[in-house]
Amino acid sequence: MEELRSLTVSDDRLDDCREAIGPDLQDLIDASVASGFTIEETLIAISELVAEDFASAVKLPSVH
Repeated sequence: MEELRSLTVSDDRLDDCREAIGPDLQDLIDASVASGFTIEETLIAISELVAEDFASAVKLPSVH
């Protein structure tokens, strides 16, 4: 397995990004729960999807 050497992300840009995606993420969570999924199921599914996208972005095998 390859090793991720380093990843540097600005705290300010990370905060800005969180502010930008936070409301949409909450809407997604709310819609999933309204559809009958539990909050735990929803968060696990989101976590797995994010892990897959992250692994793809840094060209590493997925950890999930």
